[in-house]
Amino acid sequence: MEQKSVFNLVGKEEFEYIMEVFGRCTDDYLFLLDLDKDDYSISVRALEKFDLPGSYFSNAGKVLEQIIYPEDFLTLTEDLEELKCGSKTEHDLEYRWVDREGKIVWISCRGVVIQDTVDDSRILVGRITEIGSKRKADNVTGLFAERQLQIDYEKVRKDGKKKRGTLLRIGVDNFKEVNERYGMEMGDSVLKMIAHCIEQVSEENRCYKVNGDEFLVLLPEENAQEARKKYHQVRILIEEHRKEQGYQNFYTISSGVVGFSYENLDFGQVCNYSEFALSMAKRNGKNCSYVFEEEDYKNYMKSLDIQEKLRYAVNHGFQGFEVYYQPIISAKTEQVIGAEALLRFFCDEYGMISPGIFIPVLEESGLIIPVGEWVYQTAMSQSMEWQRLIPNFRININLSFIQICKSDVVSGIMTSIRELGINPGTVLFEFTESGMISYDDSVQRLLDVLNENQVKIALDDFGTGYSSLAYLKNLRVNLLKLDRSFTSKAVADEFDYTLIGHIVDMAHSIGMGVCFEGIETEEELVKLRELRPDYIQGFYYGRPVGKEVFYEQNLKKYESS
Repeated sequence: MEQKSVFNLVGKEEFEYIMEVFGRCTDDYLFLLDLDKDDYSISVRALEKFDLPGSYFSNAGKVLEQIIYPEDFLTLTEDLEELKCGSKTEHDLEYRWVDREGKIVWISCRGVVIQDTVDDSRILVGRITEIGSKRKADNVTGLFAERQLQIDYEKVRKDGKKKRGTLLRIGVDNFKEVNERYGMEMGDSVLKMIAHCIEQVSEENRCYKVNGDEFLVLLPEENAQEARKKYHQVRILIEEHRKEQGYQNFYTISSGVVGFSYENLDFGQVCNYSEFALSMAKRNGKNCSYVFEEEDYKNYMKSLDIQEKLRYAVNHGFQGFEVYYQPIISAKTEQVIGAEALLRFFCDEYGMISPGIFIPVLEESGLIIPVGEWVYQTAMSQSMEWQRLIPNFRININLSFIQICKSDVVSGIMTSIRELGINPGTVLFEFTESGMISYDDSVQRLLDVLNENQVKIALDDFGTGYSSLAYLKNLRVNLLKLDRSFTSKAVADEFDYTLIGHIVDMAHSIGMGVCFEGIETEEELVKLRELRPDYIQGFYYGRPVGKEVFYEQNLKKYESS
């Protein structure tokens, strides 16, 4: 006798109608699997996301195999076998499906086996939940979550009555430290309190909790000033609460504000802009507000594009990079004694990019490590060529503290010196004084090795950052370089002139040389030479140029001598 399934009892169309009606009442997908007949039915909504032949189909195992992540299919079939043989009656698995776009979707599939009283068929009835999907609400603060914001945004946009709006994004500064120092429970308490303060000043607007420690408020009109006013009101309320609680912890909040047109921007774009705006507020020192400026965003996107071009260049033989050289002059003889190696980068789209733009990108991305290695190898090799014209020609090379702290640059430098056979006494590495804020054991190790091997060390931009005599003692530097922002003032100001004179005397008294940078005019040169520096560098003697031009301007005259 033919075995009947539950679909035979109510009819396929009637059952699909029942599934569709109940499916409207939940975000989950309802399903029913006849374990004996291998027939399957699922909520119609599932067809929008997954490549299924319909809401009802036979040969369920073969059909589902096409959308289940291959590595998870065996686990599912083993579980279903236990259900079929009766060794268990409940199904509860978390595994992966693949949607129509080929993206992985984590699901929670739970169900129970029921017995068909008519023909003894075993039916698995249950629900499927996308556990990776965004939640509509936050249980900690009681606020709606980002998914609900998206729904609300699209509803207003589709309605078309409101043309413009403002999105206020508030983020907690140093929230990680709050959790680490005071515990997760205190962190949740802080979030609840902030949520309460935001709701107090935004009673007429819906608030949302997103990204762990961030909040969003959707305002009905484009009014950046009103949004910033609300942010400042929230700050005041938070401070009052902290005072009442006896300042049990410390944190601040920052905010990003975006005015937008519903017609021109979709939800994803508005959120991206607000994230950028909040990020800018944090970069500007935290505990402040920033209003979105398209020009700033374009510059940010440009920096990301430059980063990709830099990455491409590194992976293609450092294409577009070039080392320029600026002459270093003996203050006594006014003859070239060496050069500073300076990195330049050119690309077709942007032309020659300023070092002030691409160097920070290299450092933030970590690309400064391979690029820095290429620079010192290129510069030392070039210096050896020029040493046949000027014996002991010295090459100055800038070294980033990112290279020191995040790579074994010590071994790289010493290996290059040995392999090239260059006299280590003709190599000098420059460190920016501001970089000393990152001073640690790895820095000291490098400096010790350089000193032990007679490689020279210079402290660049001395007097412009975090000057300390302790640095000079610990670093045992060979040369102090005084930046133009410091030396140019000495030409017009007697106090600065006297101060620089004392710095030169101090350096000489402890065996250090001094180089004045940024000398551009004969007037500056004449006056500053009276202070007895050892070296001079600046546009007066030559700008940074490629190796061919440097040779023509500074070294060619030595060929015949």
